[in-house]
Amino acid sequence: MSTIDPLSSSKTAGMLPVPGGTGSLSGKWVAAIKKTTLRTVLLKIHLYIALWLGVLLALAGVTGSLLVYKHAIDKWLNADVMQVEVQGEYQSFLSMIEAANQVLPIKDPPHHLYLPREKDDVLMVRYQIKHPDPEHKGHNHHFYEVMVNPYTGEILGHRDRDDALMTVILQLHYKLLAGDTGKLVMGITALLTLFLTVTGIYLWWPKFTKIRQAFVIKRNASSHRFNFDLHKTTGIYTAVVMFAVALSGVYFNLPQVFKPMIGYFSPLTEIPRDLKSQVMDNTVPLTPEQALAKITTHFSEEITPQRLFLPADVNGVYMATARQPTEFTSNGKTLVWVDQYSGDIIEVRDPHKLAAGDAFINLQLPLHNGEILGQPGQILVLIVGFAPLIMLITGVIVWLNKRRAKKFERLKLAVSRLN
Repeated sequence: MSTIDPLSSSKTAGMLPVPGGTGSLSGKWVAAIKKTTLRTVLLKIHLYIALWLGVLLALAGVTGSLLVYKHAIDKWLNADVMQVEVQGEYQSFLSMIEAANQVLPIKDPPHHLYLPREKDDVLMVRYQIKHPDPEHKGHNHHFYEVMVNPYTGEILGHRDRDDALMTVILQLHYKLLAGDTGKLVMGITALLTLFLTVTGIYLWWPKFTKIRQAFVIKRNASSHRFNFDLHKTTGIYTAVVMFAVALSGVYFNLPQVFKPMIGYFSPLTEIPRDLKSQVMDNTVPLTPEQALAKITTHFSEEITPQRLFLPADVNGVYMATARQPTEFTSNGKTLVWVDQYSGDIIEVRDPHKLAAGDAFINLQLPLHNGEILGQPGQILVLIVGFAPLIMLITGVIVWLNKRRAKKFERLKLAVSRLN
């Protein structure tokens, strides 16, 4: 198939109709348009989108690879405050909350407990800090966290979560550290990545007789051919994973586009926000341990609570996020609300009992970080995250080589006309 650019190629140069020109020039231009194929058009669109967004795609890919193991990297970088020696039983949650309150620079009640996932993890007491600007759009809060040794109750450290390196990398990946504008830009980038992936497969698609060559890099080839082969093989081997990651990226950055589309086929339900406890006079509220016990005994199979949100006031409820063994993601999607006085289970949001639309929404995170396929899937996403950088470099090299070749061809043609 031809890859002629009808607007710049030497083969169509001079065919543009000009005022006072002859009809033959117009006819040649029409003929050139007719020779333009779908492949030619898609190749140009693919090229220009990649040139415009290539750096953003590469940035999203590399940062996404790091985020696959966000917690593990954070724990490794901050082992002195996030890793403890396993010993005995946990201290009471209330005593750990009291100890955390003593070191908190901002005197607000704790918002939730981030519970240890491994035996050597710390317990984090998190405090919600509201954005100072009441008219701020988007998330109007962030978290300050205090790390507590759950076995001894010792305070190991504290930090504003936004200052953590992995949080900075997440914000760079998610919104370019540029707020809602960056979020929109990365959302559009994810949408266009879907287009690049589909058009890339179309442009790669070989004739049946050349199917084998399309999957390999030619041995002992020139540097030009090596770059071209590396570009196309990297693209085709990572296309399926790239499409899945980009699709979930659209959900995270453009939920206002993604959710209505899913809701058209299957209605989506909102997470309850206004559940209340029934206030009982002369009744002592449940401790966090008692609330967690109510949650774990409610399920017939083992369940692992991961975060426990504390009652905000006398009418508030305990709310826990938890993971059931059959869930795809390490961040459980099971939500349970408990009356802080009676211990009754007020509401349960079980991911196994959701409608198709809600279940599909829940799949987006494990699709994005590879957890849907377990550890092999995470490793796969980590590797594929470097593919956009490889394709950016090889694609630019291939493009520059073609530009030089076309420039040289035009120069030869000009010289031949002079002679």
